[in-house]
Amino acid sequence: MKKVISILSAAAVIVSCIHNDLPYPVIEATITSLEVDGASSVEINSNKRVIQIVLEETTDIKNVTVKNISFNDPKVKPSWNVCGVRDLTNPLKVTLTTFDDYDWRIEASQPIERWFTMPLQVGESAVDFENKRVVVKVASSADVSNLPITSCKLGPKEISTYTPDPSTIKDFTDEQTIMVAYHSVREEWTIYVERSSTTVRFLKLDPWTKIVWLTAEGISGNENGFKLREAGTEEWKVISPTSANGGKFSASVDGLKPETEYECKAFSGSDETEIETFTTESERQLPNAGFETWSNAESDKYYSFYDPESLLSELKTKWWCSGNKGSTTVGSSHTITMPCTDDFVEGKSSLLMASDYVIIKFAAGNIFSGEYYRTIGTSGGVIRFGRPFTNRPQKLTAWIKFRAGIITEKTFGGAPDNDPVKVGDRDRGCIWVALGDWDYHKYGGSEASPVEVNTTDKSTFFDPKGENVIAYGTFIAERDYDQWTKIEIPLKYVTTSKRPTHIIVSCASSKLGDYFTGSSDSKMWIDDIRLEY
Repeated sequence: MKKVISILSAAAVIVSCIHNDLPYPVIEATITSLEVDGASSVEINSNKRVIQIVLEETTDIKNVTVKNISFNDPKVKPSWNVCGVRDLTNPLKVTLTTFDDYDWRIEASQPIERWFTMPLQVGESAVDFENKRVVVKVASSADVSNLPITSCKLGPKEISTYTPDPSTIKDFTDEQTIMVAYHSVREEWTIYVERSSTTVRFLKLDPWTKIVWLTAEGISGNENGFKLREAGTEEWKVISPTSANGGKFSASVDGLKPETEYECKAFSGSDETEIETFTTESERQLPNAGFETWSNAESDKYYSFYDPESLLSELKTKWWCSGNKGSTTVGSSHTITMPCTDDFVEGKSSLLMASDYVIIKFAAGNIFSGEYYRTIGTSGGVIRFGRPFTNRPQKLTAWIKFRAGIITEKTFGGAPDNDPVKVGDRDRGCIWVALGDWDYHKYGGSEASPVEVNTTDKSTFFDPKGENVIAYGTFIAERDYDQWTKIEIPLKYVTTSKRPTHIIVSCASSKLGDYFTGSSDSKMWIDDIRLEY
């Protein structure tokens, strides 16, 4: 009996030494869709694990119905049921579990347009939502004891009630209060009316290369506008406002001459400001934008689009770069960006970007303003976007040809949120341009190329809606272009007053190359890139 017990004890020891070394599969839990009643948009950022909901202004933010949620895998389990009626005044947190836990955050915002106008108003009313007050400036001649409200919107459209009725309030010798109610919200607003010592003044004057943006404030009800002339000439051109709010008015004037001095003044009725002078910007173009200059200055395995022996200083150093440095680490046969002397629009060559499957990874043919920083083994690479640039063009044009291949299982590495691309789909080419004031200390790049992107880390991918993006435009080649075709990419600016520090231009024969998705049969030719001002 002792012998049996000894054998069993030994077996127990052996079993206790056996470990389960098989790794669990890695399934990163992701929310792929969220259906919300009363939302104007739902944006899912799987890199940051954040969902941003923008609600329509009439939606009750404390009682929002979440109708449906879906995940990237059946194994994903949420820590609680997100669907149902939810209060979104504060962010909600939910943990998604597979073999690991992934914390997600659901945020909601609700922009509500508010305004307040009166006769003889000077400029735009200051609507202070945080402190629930409105400050209105009126002409010094206005009778504040008998001054009606011409328009008032301090809550969501159609569902807000006002007590007292704004049409009954006329005496603003002292401040007045209005109670605004909607849903379960009750807000007491205080209205202040002040006399202004000025009747017209400039608020903003933003000259670009061929256009100037003008904003001033005068007296509502007057004839308001601007006068403009080239310096040294006599005749003024009268410019009518293109938009107005109360006594604030704005206009833009196109067709100006680059690097030219102009004079301008604003007027309201018979009153005018002092003359303001400004000089338009230059009509700067990108260096080597026809890709006529190249060399083997960096390696005999691939082409670099500059030449240290060039007679032109702007062509002596690198401005354009590509992923050639990474793809050719295994041989020059995997060059993905090269000059093409057989087919071009102007000069002696164009640029050919040819996607390829490089040993174990898909690589998109590409060119971009910036520098290739380093290779991360066989996983990817680190690039730095951007080159110094302070001008503000209105669009980018280029001549292209494009031939798309089919995405296969071998060349499908994933896709960003809200992109339904799948194996068997046609590939797409892409060109995008951005202007911004990125600080390399914040974005990880260098002073010359401030925005660093690690292709193995999606959280570093370029965000067109990032806080330092001033303008952005993109073109997606959804079909083949067998003949040379001129494309235009309008730039959408978030502001007309901020000046950029850098420009990013990025072109790829496979739109999702940074996700290692595309087709090894895709090719894009590009020539004669120009900035239009």
